[in-house]
Amino acid sequence: MPPPRDKPRYERPVSCRFCRSRKLRCSRESPCTNCVSRAIVCELPVPAENYSSSSAAIRFATHTPELLERIRKLEALVAASQKSPSDGTLSDVNDIRQQHATQSPESSGGAHTGTPHTPQTHRSRSTLSPEGEGERLDDDVAWLKSIYTAQDHSGNNIPSNKIAFRVCPIQQITQAQPYIDPNVHVNLSSTPLEPPLRCVWLPQYAEAQILLQKFTDDIDHVHHVTHSPSLPAVLNEVYASLNQQSPVKPGNILLLLGIFASSTHTWVERDSIRGLFPTCQEANAQALLWVKAVEDVLDIFHRTSSVPLEGIQGISIAIFTVLNMEGFSLRCKSLFNMAFMLARELGLHSLDQPSNSKLANSARTEIGRRVWWHLVAADWSLPSRRFNCGSQSTYNCHPRHMIVRKPLNINDEDVTDGMRCIERPLSQPTTMSFQLLQLSLSEISHNMVDRSPLVMGLAGGPSHDVLMSIDTELQILLNDIPPFFSMSKEELMSHYQLEPSRASHIVHQSYMFYSLLYAQRCTLHIAYFTRGLTEPAYAASSQICLQSARLVIQVESQLGKSQLSAARYKFLGFLVPVFMASIVLLMELCHNRTSSYHAKHREELTEAIRILEEAKHESRTAAKFLDSLTHVLRKHEVSPTSKPSAEQLLITPNGPPMTAPQSFGEYQLPTSNSSMSGGNDLSMVDEMYANGDDLSTYFNGLAQSFEQDIEGGTLDWSNMFSGIDSSMIWI
Repeated sequence: MPPPRDKPRYERPVSCRFCRSRKLRCSRESPCTNCVSRAIVCELPVPAENYSSSSAAIRFATHTPELLERIRKLEALVAASQKSPSDGTLSDVNDIRQQHATQSPESSGGAHTGTPHTPQTHRSRSTLSPEGEGERLDDDVAWLKSIYTAQDHSGNNIPSNKIAFRVCPIQQITQAQPYIDPNVHVNLSSTPLEPPLRCVWLPQYAEAQILLQKFTDDIDHVHHVTHSPSLPAVLNEVYASLNQQSPVKPGNILLLLGIFASSTHTWVERDSIRGLFPTCQEANAQALLWVKAVEDVLDIFHRTSSVPLEGIQGISIAIFTVLNMEGFSLRCKSLFNMAFMLARELGLHSLDQPSNSKLANSARTEIGRRVWWHLVAADWSLPSRRFNCGSQSTYNCHPRHMIVRKPLNINDEDVTDGMRCIERPLSQPTTMSFQLLQLSLSEISHNMVDRSPLVMGLAGGPSHDVLMSIDTELQILLNDIPPFFSMSKEELMSHYQLEPSRASHIVHQSYMFYSLLYAQRCTLHIAYFTRGLTEPAYAASSQICLQSARLVIQVESQLGKSQLSAARYKFLGFLVPVFMASIVLLMELCHNRTSSYHAKHREELTEAIRILEEAKHESRTAAKFLDSLTHVLRKHEVSPTSKPSAEQLLITPNGPPMTAPQSFGEYQLPTSNSSMSGGNDLSMVDEMYANGDDLSTYFNGLAQSFEQDIEGGTLDWSNMFSGIDSSMIWI
């Protein structure tokens, strides 16, 4: 019996294109009544074909002759390599690479990137060894893999049909249109409409130079994820591409946008001499605009290609900016997780695996180590800066999941291709000294999480013995801080022959590190603070917590008098510790009214309020903190009546205050030569909490508010600081 023939498919009339686009009822005639009434051409859609598996494969192949040609050449390469390993058939691969490069050209000119690097050297066919052929073959296999993994390693330019870049005066950027219409000069009757283009407006070249100089002067030394000498070349390359109307490299543009966001956010009154903005408020208002530009460029580019190292640098700078503006908000978390994912995709977590040994001494690899460890240090530090002592906390990167050495302790000028991996001793100041010290502090936080399993967090957090063990590590780190972090600017210039700007950066870094370390110790012991006031077993925690809180205020007070950083109130890393320290002092004053240091604690609490009062004009976060603290003081009828004098605060003349003797049983508190004066102290009228009620429960509710969004929401002051798992985070 012959096989049955397929019945002819009934072709159902279809609506014309116009009726389908307007969702009109089509008469399904040619032409239809709707098109006739509107005097337009009636077009029918192309009928769909019945594809079989074989015909679909043939049709796909006919539309991709280039891919078939590449496969043919690679097959010839493999066959030839089996016959003779040195007959020179790698020229075909070079032809393939050249063809692939011409399809996605990069911007020319040999311009620099965010890190210095040496162009790839192409060897001739006659100099290729069998080992070299194997390496090139591995590269080609990796290139073929990138085809089916949708990783375009050659697409180094932003698609012009997705986003546009324009230049205008910086003071007009806030009024510029974020989208442009590409159909303005197009004949709409013959060409289909294109969607609006996202347009990122950049400042003029001279204005961008000022923003870059601001970043180099005041911000770069705080996190230092860039190679400072290469930044002007990045700026020049981007604006040269814009002038020539050629595509710009997305990594470079992301780096510049992050720098613009950071510079405008930290713009203060002192920067008016730069002549860029009439007021600092106008500059600060642009910060979120630049952050939004980073998000838009990243959203478009990362979908089609891997983000280069410069792009991850720009994202990291944007993360730092958002953190200081909003706290560890959802936006900040999203950018942070994205940066980690992109860094792994780029291979920053495996820079020092054996297969990369030839690039181990390159400048780009060394800068990659800086970027990777910056992200790791931030990831590990987050749990230690929560008020739950790291309980119920995790981190994203495990040490066993990366093969990358720590950055070298060298200056930026020593980062060159082919450099010798000989770093300076830690006792010598370099541009990486502060970052390496922060990395050591983050490793202690990492150990704290490892000692605090999640099940322990459900039981109330780590034991007191674990906390004391972690505090011992912090004390050891404090003892091992290099001596130059306790020197004045003049001493640094004289002893190490440093330039004034470099010496100022080191002094500023020393204040930041001492503040971070003291705040971390205070956070570590806050859970046992009030218990230690009544239970001798936890007295050491109370003493360490109180001592650390007092030192936080002293460090910030001395930094203000040094006038080294006019933008210090823009950094959340200074404001949160001061606010936290003020609450610790408030609890101490309410619990321990008969202490011989009672008057001194009042003066220090008043100094903390003075700092927040001064900072509120430059930071909305500081204003929020001050309102919160003032409300608590009024609630418990504790009111500051005057400001302490400079002599009343214990401040060392040349550097940040060092810690007291390390005996936990008798943790010595700093003494004061000032006499007790009722007119210069705080008025303690209320007897609430005098019997040892736990004021530390106030911490967690306010912390929960600031963890989500420092600026968002109003607080219920009658139940504030409730919630064990809340946190207030700073980096």
